[in-house]
Amino acid sequence: MSPRDGTTPPTPRKLHVKAADWHVSCPRSRRPLSLSATGTRSHTIESRTCLIINPAAGQKAGVTTNPVTVDDVRDLLVRHGIEADVLCTERAEHATELARNAVRDGYERILVAGGDGTVAEVAESLINTRAVLGILPLGSVMNVARMLGIPRELEAAMEVVKAGQVARIDAGKATAAAKSTYFLEGGGVGIDAGLFAYINQIDRGNWRSLRPLITFVWRYRPRRIRLRLDDERLRVSAMMVTIANGPYLGAALTLAPDAKLDDRRFDVRVFTRFSKFELIRHLISITGGRRSYDPKILTRRARVVEVLPNHPMMAHADSRPLGSTPARFELLPAAISILVGPGDATGGPALVHQPTRIHAGASGMAAGGRVGTG
Repeated sequence: MSPRDGTTPPTPRKLHVKAADWHVSCPRSRRPLSLSATGTRSHTIESRTCLIINPAAGQKAGVTTNPVTVDDVRDLLVRHGIEADVLCTERAEHATELARNAVRDGYERILVAGGDGTVAEVAESLINTRAVLGILPLGSVMNVARMLGIPRELEAAMEVVKAGQVARIDAGKATAAAKSTYFLEGGGVGIDAGLFAYINQIDRGNWRSLRPLITFVWRYRPRRIRLRLDDERLRVSAMMVTIANGPYLGAALTLAPDAKLDDRRFDVRVFTRFSKFELIRHLISITGGRRSYDPKILTRRARVVEVLPNHPMMAHADSRPLGSTPARFELLPAAISILVGPGDATGGPALVHQPTRIHAGASGMAAGGRVGTG
């Protein structure tokens, strides 16, 4: 992906960092910082690991929720003896570009330090490749890390990287009238897509979006929808339809509590017979990973989902606006190799299959290699 001004970025070059140069900043020249385990420049020509970091991660509604800096992450690598070339994102979708270049340049382990948005951008470039993705959570929610059993505490997250437990998880491809994109958590159509669009604006500090958000919710009504779920056809009246790859979406909403990241199917959740206020109350009740049963939710499982309402509805993928319907969601089975943690007292990773152990720095082929999208 080229920058938005249409120019071609220069070929990245390594920046020599001496042992005394403890301060690391994000150079605007897009050059990676090549760090060894001792803080000195690596003597190898190509490192097996690169780290893509979003320096702006951990910001919600203009408030810093995670004060970790690039220097902090650099020190973390040094403490754990991991050599990595460090690249900093500078704009939206830059992480996708950096990850694509890293795969092209032969990096076998690509770590991402950022929030769910940065993780999704990097993952897009790793679909059906041999590279292994690792997560250092810097965001305020971290649905993907939560679903993979990766701790929020960075020291513990780095232990997950070193343990080398790898799962091959599914991804999704969402296509609507305006655009097409990939996702890890899930997609959807209906009132949630509108809520996410306005809340994302508020998260960026645009509090003027609060009034149109209230107006949107007040005026929203259930819609008649035709659903195509593989070979099944349904006609329903619903406030929203969720196409879940994993259990969590948005503000750690447990929209599909039984969904697994590697079961080769979406969990499709149709929110029928809800009033808008019942639905909002239900969404509040499942915020933060809490689980709540409601018999008004119709559940199906499918690999391809098409949503065809009588009137246009907003759609989203991983809480990002996708445009309006019609919308199609396609499962990409076993698409990404990703490092998995042990979980915690609340449960383990949202997986069906046992992870495979690889040696730190080993090729992602040990975890499954290239696969098709059938």
